[in-house]
Amino acid sequence: MLDTHVRHVVQPFFERLAQTCARRGIEPLQVTLCAAALGAVAALALAIGWTALFLILLWLSGLLDAVDGTLARQLCSASRAGALLDIVCDRLVEVLVIVAFGLRFPDALFSLLLLSGSIILSLTVFLTSAAALPATSNKSFHYQAGLAERSEGFLFFSLMALWPAGVEGLASIFALVVIFTAGQRLRAALLFFRD
Repeated sequence: MLDTHVRHVVQPFFERLAQTCARRGIEPLQVTLCAAALGAVAALALAIGWTALFLILLWLSGLLDAVDGTLARQLCSASRAGALLDIVCDRLVEVLVIVAFGLRFPDALFSLLLLSGSIILSLTVFLTSAAALPATSNKSFHYQAGLAERSEGFLFFSLMALWPAGVEGLASIFALVVIFTAGQRLRAALLFFRD
């Protein structure tokens, strides 16, 4: 929801960062991989209890994730391969962060499993819809907005890291929000295909 409805507010900042990258000869693929690497190190920081470092690295990873596509469009090098790699790297970071929460908070494993399952369901709906529906104007694929997008995920992860006693409950609420999002996207896709 935030990615879709607030993006226009922060997009000028992303544009400037992308221009800086372009001037320095940095390619979109390098930004994507750097975002994934920062996310992986963030997960490691979380697993060993370095909450402040986790939060800084997680949000830096998210920032670069927003810049890579902007840079690709500026360089006229946006591609389906780039979009695919971006999605895979995003999910890799989420998986590593959830695993880190599981290692650090084993009492919350059931809620974290529910969260993982809801993400799998939501991603299945998202990707099958993206493959079947026409691409949106500024993306290489069809992007369906929903209640839980990447920013909301980062907000939930941040709250979970800052409130260790609430990890189990927050992960369950996060899972419900993701399931609701999957339902939103499935309904919109089915309405599009209705004959």
